[in-house]
Amino acid sequence: MSANSTSASDDWSLYPYNPNKAAPIAFAIIMSLLGCVLAYQNFHAYRWKRFGGMMLWATLVWVAGFISRAISVRHTQSVGIFIAQFVMILMGPPLYAAAEYFILGRLFAYLPYHTPIHPGRVFSTFAILSAAVEALTGSGAANSAGNGRDPGARRVGLDLLKAALILQCCVEVGFLSLVGLLEYRCRKARVFPKKISIVCYVLYVTSLMMLLRCVVRAVEGFEAAACDPDRQDPYCGPVSRNEWFLWTFEVANITLFVILLCIFHPGRYLPRSSKIFLDPIDGKTERLGPGFSKADKRPLLITILDPFNFYGILSGKGMVFNKFWEEYQPIYTGKEEELRPGHAGLQPISSRDAQHENATGKA
Repeated sequence: MSANSTSASDDWSLYPYNPNKAAPIAFAIIMSLLGCVLAYQNFHAYRWKRFGGMMLWATLVWVAGFISRAISVRHTQSVGIFIAQFVMILMGPPLYAAAEYFILGRLFAYLPYHTPIHPGRVFSTFAILSAAVEALTGSGAANSAGNGRDPGARRVGLDLLKAALILQCCVEVGFLSLVGLLEYRCRKARVFPKKISIVCYVLYVTSLMMLLRCVVRAVEGFEAAACDPDRQDPYCGPVSRNEWFLWTFEVANITLFVILLCIFHPGRYLPRSSKIFLDPIDGKTERLGPGFSKADKRPLLITILDPFNFYGILSGKGMVFNKFWEEYQPIYTGKEEELRPGHAGLQPISSRDAQHENATGKA
């Protein structure tokens, strides 16, 4: 980036403002503590290891970004450390967003009769899109922050950054649409348990927080792209020239996002195993099925490439599933051995079984 005067003595600085020196340290400490909480919740209390792995990875990236910024604001002429903090702070939120996708996939697996997509492909579908966002973000951030003396390279970097932020906005809108569709189907079926509603509302809030961050960052990118290329100062908009936008809409906003997921941890409301699903009739009983991979008979590669089964819809075949939730499945009692392969099998349901379950509440 170009040099900017931040003091009366015209000291050279990569920042267009006098950067806050305490905030990076404070947030590095806060996020480190939250990382410890996440480690305890995900690897001990609820044992949501994959979700925990994603959250911890995002937290480590962000803490590293804050540590880098704490160094950078004291050495404002160091281009390398400036680029490092800029890239890592930018890349943290999309990694946190990936954890949301895992929650939605588990939610669809818990309610397989309402899912518009293979639950196991929710994460992979959004993860592929997130990988594209991360790649564009990393490349765009590095080029826009590190090529101030090369206007052409910087403009390419800004274009990549804008594309990444717009793509993530679209991803978040798509994500919100899927959550809304799930709630609509639950309410239409007149079975919308409290724990499901809590998870849905948490996803609404966290996704909107992520969307707000993306919008502000996108505005910043368009501001930078609109700067006069002949100017030495690449900052020509209020978002990029005022540090409080960063700490309010990026850092504090996403920190609250993490705190919210700690307080309303999905492990409190959803099972660890994707084979456990909620009885579609009473909306209370948890049953142990074979998993959605047994319901969708399409080849694995096809489910990845076409998770919504657009081919089936357009060809008139529709979503053809082996609806195991309409057959008798044993009640899950919470015992670990019940999750072992081969424990639960498909059994035809009879009217006698149904009457017995209604009378005794047992499978």
